[in-house]
Amino acid sequence: MTTAPPGGTPTELPGSPLLPHDPIRLGGHRIVRRLGAGGMGQVFLGRSPGGRLVAVKTVHEHLAADPHFRERFRREATAARAVTGAYTAAVLDADPDSAVPWLATAFLPGVTLRQAVAAGAPFGAGVALSLGAHLAEALTSIHGAGIVHRDLKPSNVLLTADGPRVIDFGIARAAGDLVLTEAGAMIGTPGFMAPEQIDGAQVGPPADVFALGAVLAFATAGEHPFGSGPVAVLLYRATHEEPDLTGVPEKDGLRDLVAECLRKDPALRPGVADVLARTSDPAAPLWWREEPLRSLISPGRAPAPEPDTEAARPAAITAPTPAPAPAKPEPEPVDRTAVAAAVRSERRRTLTRRSLLAATGAGFAGLLGYGISHSSPDESGDDEDAGLRVEKGSRQPGKVRWTLRTDGGSIDAALLSGSTLLVHGTKPYSDGEGLVRAASARTGARQWQAFGVGAQAPKLWGVVDGMLITPELLDQARDLDSGTPWKPREYWPQHVRWFAVAGGRLVTLGGKKESPSVPELRSRTLPEGGSPWTLDEGVVDWQKPAVSGSALFLAPAPSPVGGEPVCLDAGTRRRLWTYEGLADDDQVLTAPVALGAARFALLTEESELHLIGAREGERLHRRDMEVSAGRGSTALGHAPGTGKHPGTGLLLAGGAGRLIGFEPVHGERRWDFPTAGLEASWRRLPGGGHGPVTADGVLLHWTNEKTLQAIDLSSGKGLWLATFDATAQVPPAVADGTVYAAAGGVCKALTLSGGTVRAQWPGGGGGGGPPPPAPPPGPRGAPDAPRPGGGPPRAPPP
Repeated sequence: MTTAPPGGTPTELPGSPLLPHDPIRLGGHRIVRRLGAGGMGQVFLGRSPGGRLVAVKTVHEHLAADPHFRERFRREATAARAVTGAYTAAVLDADPDSAVPWLATAFLPGVTLRQAVAAGAPFGAGVALSLGAHLAEALTSIHGAGIVHRDLKPSNVLLTADGPRVIDFGIARAAGDLVLTEAGAMIGTPGFMAPEQIDGAQVGPPADVFALGAVLAFATAGEHPFGSGPVAVLLYRATHEEPDLTGVPEKDGLRDLVAECLRKDPALRPGVADVLARTSDPAAPLWWREEPLRSLISPGRAPAPEPDTEAARPAAITAPTPAPAPAKPEPEPVDRTAVAAAVRSERRRTLTRRSLLAATGAGFAGLLGYGISHSSPDESGDDEDAGLRVEKGSRQPGKVRWTLRTDGGSIDAALLSGSTLLVHGTKPYSDGEGLVRAASARTGARQWQAFGVGAQAPKLWGVVDGMLITPELLDQARDLDSGTPWKPREYWPQHVRWFAVAGGRLVTLGGKKESPSVPELRSRTLPEGGSPWTLDEGVVDWQKPAVSGSALFLAPAPSPVGGEPVCLDAGTRRRLWTYEGLADDDQVLTAPVALGAARFALLTEESELHLIGAREGERLHRRDMEVSAGRGSTALGHAPGTGKHPGTGLLLAGGAGRLIGFEPVHGERRWDFPTAGLEASWRRLPGGGHGPVTADGVLLHWTNEKTLQAIDLSSGKGLWLATFDATAQVPPAVADGTVYAAAGGVCKALTLSGGTVRAQWPGGGGGGGPPPPAPPPGPRGAPDAPRPGGGPPRAPPP
């Protein structure tokens, strides 16, 4: 992609090998680095001539080539510059006539509302009402400039040190006008789109009010008011079904206000002025400056990019060649060495540090922290164009052993399997081309790496039978030791939703190649990849199955389409039985779980626990768990027993803030404790879903945002508590009788038996804290747990 600096020749934007030696400018704004990408184009961090940080948004080639789009973009950019509200990101400059149209807004360091809710507990009623007032005032400014946002959602609400801000309104309408001219197309995000947007009717300010109500529901309940599922299901619910507001507090009329905003008929929704009048409180506290949000928001921190969809990831863009321009005065010579030095200096100032908990077995480090730093290629040397290099440290206990550094790229996920560390990131200046590297966890030395993979951090990856299974990134499984690809090519179906291992076979659910919205089940043997089969008849949007031997117990996700839970044989794809114990209007809320080898468990939206025989599919017991369970924040789990103890069934209901232990044979409720929620307390499982953190008959979880608790699974008694000064955002990890926990910028190693602190050290994390950790890897042949949002190792503790 090229653009011409004022009075100069075109200079390539990031994605070019010229960086960082060539100055890149749009108008008078110098580009510093790439922040991310979305459906309309790419976003860069820049500096104005006076040194002010700006966010520069460039438009995709196919939009830039359309003359009608340029006219709309010109009109809307002019209108957007009139938006001057205190709760929006001001538009500072724009050039719709450039070879690559662009728009510059004020750069606002902070975190998105989505990230804040995912990292901590949902908001209370008072905070949500204050947030609603901020959003209503922002919409007042936006609508006053003649703009309809059309895509207000949690990832477009930024929480900064100065309060909430609404972003990405500058080109929303321009892009919407263009897209809506295409057959069957629409703009917006399912779950936050008003019915009139879905139906293609006239869209005005009431559509933004609808989205405001959905945002407040998400902020308080921690989940979307229309649940989760395929796009078609979400659109159907928003148009034809009532929202689920059970997790929205009734206090101070919040639930009533949200319900009114989410009315189907736009004429019946309150106006923005009415919303502001009902939420405004001059005495409201500055809640974004209090914990847990204060630990998330730190000056100078850039929000992580959040692409809207898979389709939002842009390929490399080359702008149309501009027509020859009239001769202009020769620009002053540019000192490229000084520019390169400035870029290096800027990158050093924007060093990002987080922590990765990745406990392993005896003979290896129990905790790996990491630092992601940016340096220039001339400082680091070339590493086969990967943009990664290993910097050796000290082998003394407690010291940094080695550091993996990036040169302009990024590292966003890590997975530890035995003594091999797998990292995922993007190549430098490659428009988001991804890479996967396998490295020695002891030395950091590269074992193998693959390019051309997906740029988004994986959520499903894991290691099974010595094979890296990562359908989001690579079209083939890979041998963990050598990187040799699996023989089957293009095995994965479209948009894999989960994978599972049953009876020595790898089973995936995804969309059919010729029709991605139609689900199909695929299977191959492990590790050689033989005996393939595919099943599409009778397949619905099943949640990740519970596995017992070669039996797969599959339950449909909540949706109007419905479907009955079924059990299939993974080897033959034969249906073993159908569970008929649900009422006609019952829907399964969570993915089912196996309680040992003899029974399965599932939970319905009515909070009923069903225990089901694994052999015949008969209903053994049904229990009302008497808890408010919500989609996306609730999960079932199982902690295996020791000796004659049958283990413990576990239910984590994040919306209700409860962790419940139940007897796995009869389903009787045995104990419960408050919990900080699913993302903070339960680790991610390979292939999708969450599971509890347990070891030696002890369960570890965050009982609140700053307190780690150990529970004896046999008795249900609390063993000990450990407190932290900052908000915890990641589950603990356990290895060799030691618990590793991180909150804010501190990591602690505690004894499993008593919670005594054995060691404590800085763990990075900045204001945002560390990303989710990986649990100990399972035995050979069992999947290791994934670690989305992780990074390369840095320092093992003593």
